[in-house]
Amino acid sequence: MKKSVLAGLFLLLSVSANAAEADTIRVKTFEFEPSVGATYGLAGNTGSHKLGPSLGLEARWNLHRVPLDVGMQLYLGSACSRYNGTDLACRTLSVMPVCDYNFRRGHAVSPFVGMGVGLNLYDMISGDYNDYEDDKTAGVGLMPRVGVELFRHLRLALSAHVGKKIYSTVGLTVGYAIGGGRKK
Repeated sequence: MKKSVLAGLFLLLSVSANAAEADTIRVKTFEFEPSVGATYGLAGNTGSHKLGPSLGLEARWNLHRVPLDVGMQLYLGSACSRYNGTDLACRTLSVMPVCDYNFRRGHAVSPFVGMGVGLNLYDMISGDYNDYEDDKTAGVGLMPRVGVELFRHLRLALSAHVGKKIYSTVGLTVGYAIGGGRKK
């Protein structure tokens, strides 16, 4: 029974990979994406949240046989909140490998879903609230995302950077894939 389930799963994966390859337009192998965005804190114990900034750099390799790309992301984001009358900015610097599955890769509109897991470095800026000591630590971070690539270069993504509770954010980013696009 287990062998037939495994054989069926293998057959399903190979058929879906072949179907995805038939729908995929060949794209350039390497792309580099700078991005900017806005974040919103997810922690419930910090008072009222405010929008914070985010910056990202990502290098990706598009795999040819399947609609996947793999790469590395460098991210700097901030969970901003108002706590006891002062502004707090809980910054996260993240370095992580990422992987995206692209639907309709190479077309003018190409949705994608992705995931990243990596190292987060945390730093708290306490503003005028002196009772809260600066917090510098590291930990593992998870970054699920969904988005769309428009015109083979412009990328809009909704992502969550989840790690240490007070630093976790959800954010919207706009990026531009340099070097991406159809292969000539």
